[in-house]
Amino acid sequence: MSRETWRVSPQQIDPLSWFTRPLVPAAFAGMALGYGGITLATTWDLLNEPWLDIIALLLATLACVIVQVWTRPLRVPFSARHAILPIALGVIAIVLSSISARESMTLVQHWWVPIGVGFVIGSLAPYSSVRSIILYGSLLSVVTGAGAWYGFLTPVRVWPELSVVVIAASGMIMATVSTATFTHVVVSTTQLLQTGAGTPLPESEQASVEAARRVERRTLARLGTRVAPFLQGIADAGTVTESDRAVAGQLARKLRSDLVSQANRSWLDEFALFGPILVVDPDRRADHMNTVQRTALRGLLTAVLKNPSHGGGSLFVELRGQTDGSTAVALSLDIDLPEGRRTMMLAPYYLTLQTAVQDLSWDPSRELIKFQFPARND
Repeated sequence: MSRETWRVSPQQIDPLSWFTRPLVPAAFAGMALGYGGITLATTWDLLNEPWLDIIALLLATLACVIVQVWTRPLRVPFSARHAILPIALGVIAIVLSSISARESMTLVQHWWVPIGVGFVIGSLAPYSSVRSIILYGSLLSVVTGAGAWYGFLTPVRVWPELSVVVIAASGMIMATVSTATFTHVVVSTTQLLQTGAGTPLPESEQASVEAARRVERRTLARLGTRVAPFLQGIADAGTVTESDRAVAGQLARKLRSDLVSQANRSWLDEFALFGPILVVDPDRRADHMNTVQRTALRGLLTAVLKNPSHGGGSLFVELRGQTDGSTAVALSLDIDLPEGRRTMMLAPYYLTLQTAVQDLSWDPSRELIKFQFPARND
């Protein structure tokens, strides 16, 4: 088992394909409010201070809502410091509910907290590593057990002391284990996909190189069709006139311009000849990309161009050199698809890029992909 599996969240390892991500905390907020509300409604007459439970339930729901707000697009990446407030609200909710249960007639098995506050852990699943989930869950499990000890160990005992703690903490422990297992499965599976995606495809690369060579041959053939008739005419006439010299000078300047333009094209400029792609690469930085980077970018562009939902406009690719020798790339897409279908289409190519470039990011609101690749030491 890789150590990275324990330290990386699903969002960090695969930010693009989490198309359900914006709804995860909101869904858990709704489940916490619904489950806690139903449970409180059925045990309302048995509680000592039911209004404390109402406040506790609202705090647990608020914790999930805060995660929802802090993980919206264009926000800074969610980290452990962002989880402090939701976990703190969960702890306060447990404390308030345990006070409400003190000297009440309700039983520990009917307590809404182990599952209701457990939804707070679930809301953190896409943004937390396995290690973080275990830490958060362990803290809430201990607080839940202590709250049950305080709230449900009455003089008239139905359950022994240890049983009360186990019954209360087991729900939180199950939430922690299931969330940590889910996170581990997502991260480890995505790592395997990335390892496979980073493997170069020789056949695809050879096909692309051959396509570029065909473009060069067509360009040279087009240039030849201009010169050959002129030379044939001079050979047939047997003399060179002033008019011939003027035409020869024009052809020479035109040929030189075309050949310089051909020589200054990068592989990306050559690829752009096959579709509506606008390339801004004044320094030919595309030629600094390695085989895997070229294959991933070419595959992404091809997938967008061939998709029926492509709006017909030009794709925009800009490459700019940085002071440290690296190259920043911005790729603007034009895809008329719902977010889920668009994400599923782009995810394989995004994974491939992620294994070969740095600082990869996706802005769904502007349909913009940005990344950098380092300078090559050839």
